[in-house]
Amino acid sequence: MQCELSIEDLADCQMFAEHVARCVSTPLAIALSGTLGAGKTQWTRFFAIALGANPESVSSPTFMLVHEYASRPPIYHLDAYRIGDEEEMLELGFEEMLDAEAITIVEWADRFPRLLPRNTLRIHLEVGERADSRTVQLQADGQHAKAILEKLISHWEKG
Repeated sequence: MQCELSIEDLADCQMFAEHVARCVSTPLAIALSGTLGAGKTQWTRFFAIALGANPESVSSPTFMLVHEYASRPPIYHLDAYRIGDEEEMLELGFEEMLDAEAITIVEWADRFPRLLPRNTLRIHLEVGERADSRTVQLQADGQHAKAILEKLISHWEKG
């Protein structure tokens, strides 16, 4: 299942992240992809805050590789950009994160597609025609993720 959305500005990005936060259930992997500067970390920040994370604790895990946020449900936030290979990803405890009653968000997830579980919500962000606008492509793999995407589309259309 797939769909595409347009986001006009940062406020739209926040609203989109909040809509996703209202629709998720655990366990779930969210695979974020897109060019550098497309807004993967900003989207994650809005999403984590919507689930109750401390805004000051949400940042890019580029150098730490993994952050865990005390939200409801908990969030594991990984940045695969600097991870060398699948084995290094697994050494970080990736499989355990995916099995937890949590949301696991992977930035640059397209680097390790074979490690993503059957139930994955894929969010691809691209910079739009204007600096603040984004095109968002959503894809759901697996029944659980498809149900979440259907719910998300319904919520988004209702505004």
